[in-house]
Amino acid sequence: MIIPLPAVDGAQAQLGRRLRRVREARGFTADRLAAECGLSLARLGLAEQGRTRLTSAELHALISALHISLGLLQAEGADVSRLRRL
Repeated sequence: MIIPLPAVDGAQAQLGRRLRRVREARGFTADRLAAECGLSLARLGLAEQGRTRLTSAELHALISALHISLGLLQAEGADVSRLRRL
């Protein structure tokens, strides 16, 4: 059985791309970040693709695990190259 994926939302896709860039800059695998935040790997993957809207609790868990501010995650064009690996 094939289950169709949810549609990509433009604003969520931008947030998802920034989340992935920050995750990679911090040296987290998707598995590790999902586990530290109590998310399923599938849920994190959908969020990074812009196919789901994260709850405020999920966002808080992500920014806490990544040691960043919500502003950094929401800022368009934010430079994550200076972030160190955790």
